[in-house]
Amino acid sequence: MKVVIIEDEPPAREKLAKFIGRYDSRIEILARLESVAATLRYFDSCAAAPDIVFADIELLDGNVFEVFQMRQISCPVIFTTAYDQFLLQAFEQSGIAYLLKPFDFQKFAAAMRKFETLKNNFAPADNALLRELQESLRQPKYKTRFVIKTASGIRLLETRQIAFVQMRNEIPFAFDAAGNKFPLGATLTELEKTLNPKAFFRLNRSEIVNLNFIENLKPDFHDRLVVCLRNLNIKLVSSTSRTPSLRKWLENT
Repeated sequence: MKVVIIEDEPPAREKLAKFIGRYDSRIEILARLESVAATLRYFDSCAAAPDIVFADIELLDGNVFEVFQMRQISCPVIFTTAYDQFLLQAFEQSGIAYLLKPFDFQKFAAAMRKFETLKNNFAPADNALLRELQESLRQPKYKTRFVIKTASGIRLLETRQIAFVQMRNEIPFAFDAAGNKFPLGATLTELEKTLNPKAFFRLNRSEIVNLNFIENLKPDFHDRLVVCLRNLNIKLVSSTSRTPSLRKWLENT
């Protein structure tokens, strides 16, 4: 059996590793990850998927559910956390057990036995069903919300609330309908890949716009388009190279 541990606290990582070895010394720990960014890099690069993932929820750079929104993790997950308010969300994201910290070895072992029971009782799918499942897993899964850390706590920003994204001092900020801005922990290229292309379009090297906030477009010099946003005194400008794609995008969405 191969497992991955996602946990930002070193003592908790070591405790979990000891419990795994105590339960079955043959279990191989493929990786010990401490952040959302590290987890995304691992699942983007790993050759073989683990049989099961142990995941804390609040990590150094955000919430582990961001990973499940941005990547298709098909293996079961045992969540380990000090917070009980994520219980429902955990079971919506491949969760099979929810271990509330501090948990003892007996509770850990019970979760592992549950995993093994589910694994042993799962009937193999026929080839047609397996192909259908594999095809569905290939479908891209776009981000639906961002977890924003603020001085007062954590803010959940739904992507549908984002009017546009703009680079300022090499940092991408999301702006909502009221003009409030929120820093996003990713590059503009990474954001472009994770936002639904039916709603969001990259206008130039520093701006992404949400179709639902566009009021009108006006021609500009050098075959560019000025994008005027609804209820916001903001005008974005498409680059000359992106304008043909912008016109096609507007026609097809």
